[in-house]
Amino acid sequence: LFDDYDQDLNYYKDLLENHIKKKMICTNPDLIVDKGNKRELCAGSVAMVFEKMGGEVVYFGKPYPEVYNQSIDNDNKKILSIGDNLNTDIKGANDEKLNSLFITGGLAAEETKTISQPDKMRLQKFLIKQSFKPTYSIGFLR
Repeated sequence: LFDDYDQDLNYYKDLLENHIKKKMICTNPDLIVDKGNKRELCAGSVAMVFEKMGGEVVYFGKPYPEVYNQSIDNDNKKILSIGDNLNTDIKGANDEKLNSLFITGGLAAEETKTISQPDKMRLQKFLIKQSFKPTYSIGFLR
């Protein structure tokens, strides 16, 4: 997103208004991301605005199967999908029946009370409420 408009989806609505007949390609469907200590909107949020306006969006990236089809060679290799977003990273792994590693110190750091590792009880409560389940969880990659 443009630095001056990284929290203003109305800017993108106005920007895209005259391009509604075109097709949007969204290569990062995440709605939000953390950059350092700052939480920002991501490309998926802009794509969602475009769809709500009646535009067509083609998604490529987790959790959509095409990203896995392009990157996975199923020669009996063990695959671990890693990410901090349950709705994209872990959902994609669940949909493709892959093992997953949920990084709790990312988007869910507050909910899981992750300092170096998640609080086990908070993580368990958080995951019970979610639709997508990781195979493994860890505070951070080192």
